[in-house]
Amino acid sequence: MMSIPAAERERFTLPLARRRLLAERGAIDADRYRRELVDYVRRFDPQVRAFADWRPADLEGSPLPYGCTVSYKDTIDVAGFPTRLGIRSGYRSYPSRSAAIASQLSARGLLCVGKAAVTECALGTERPSLNPTYPDLSASGSSTGSAVSVAAGFCDVSVGTDSGGSIRWPAVYCGATALRLTPRSDRLTGVHAVSPSLESVGLVARTPADLDWLWRTYGLGAALGAEPSPQRHRLRIGVTVPPGERLHSEVADALAAVADRLADRGHVLSHPDLGWVWRQRADAWELLSREAYDGFGALLDDTRCTPLAADTRLAVETGARTSDARYAELRRRQQQVSSRLARLLTDEFDLLAVPLEKGLPDRADRQYASVVPTEQPDAVDLSLTILASHARLPVLALPVVLSTDGAPIGLQLLARPGAEDLLISAAKLVSALCQPYHLQEAS
Repeated sequence: MMSIPAAERERFTLPLARRRLLAERGAIDADRYRRELVDYVRRFDPQVRAFADWRPADLEGSPLPYGCTVSYKDTIDVAGFPTRLGIRSGYRSYPSRSAAIASQLSARGLLCVGKAAVTECALGTERPSLNPTYPDLSASGSSTGSAVSVAAGFCDVSVGTDSGGSIRWPAVYCGATALRLTPRSDRLTGVHAVSPSLESVGLVARTPADLDWLWRTYGLGAALGAEPSPQRHRLRIGVTVPPGERLHSEVADALAAVADRLADRGHVLSHPDLGWVWRQRADAWELLSREAYDGFGALLDDTRCTPLAADTRLAVETGARTSDARYAELRRRQQQVSSRLARLLTDEFDLLAVPLEKGLPDRADRQYASVVPTEQPDAVDLSLTILASHARLPVLALPVVLSTDGAPIGLQLLARPGAEDLLISAAKLVSALCQPYHLQEAS
């Protein structure tokens, strides 16, 4: 597989704080930087296919390299761009207003330069984008274009969505960092959500340091309603995995190594019995499936996009199996889990640490299943990412080590609702303890 030469990528993946400093000192010629970035995207986006829609003129007139740019998953409305939902047969809508998250980031000075590629209706199995950092690995997940556009250096941050892990998988697989924000109904205004009760928007940045810099420089915490987090020198961290489920040995070793390093720095690590929440994963996937049907069922016979691909159609139709009475019961159980975990993350723990997945990252040539289980949920190998989604928690995912095969192994950090500040600070700590993970090292 072709990959982007490291020397070219490095120029456009400088740490954002350093790039700003160099720009302020006049060490980067702004006009030349923008011209070369446009040329870079023109040459390499056809290889990795990060964008569903890209406007060179927007980059040419951008505040780069002093300012920062953003892309949006193509299930998020941005005025002036068509929303295609990844539908391969030509569907598109033309929103007159941007989604709430796009308006908020625009007001903070982040310039939109494109719409990021997405799997069909965020449900299909065909992955439109390729991994620019690890070409032999997938860029798995419906927010694939968001992760790829950032990892490749086409933009500085991207906004995706996440109902079951859709922003966390591709970010880590591409060597980047993802922050899923606390779910709130107003955050889904202008977002074509797969599962409103599990879904939230999230940010992809290249590193925890870049995410922290963006968060503080652009005042994103205040704009997005996050709680300010006081500096904590002693974190209470619960390490949890599903009881009786086997982790790949390298995943288990990575989790243990992170826990040991945190304990060595004086943080309090424990292993709580959370079997009660892990047992809810089948319910979570069934709930997601029913809401996917509620949200996209009307497209099954929509003449503007008929036919949906067979895999997408099957994923949408699966949710029709869940009755209204069953759906109400699933929502009731979700509210119980959400309340209970929020209390746990207030009274007993600051964070939960969970592996991104039980195995190693998917290979690029693997045949994928839909994010929505199309068999009975209890027959599906249930993922580890659905826990945070079902409990409606913010979660940050980052790579912590490379496997012996050179694949990034990821860690999830979960916190109480509103604690994004804490997650970003903790991610910086974990990244430092694991020897800072940079895209440039992957070349």
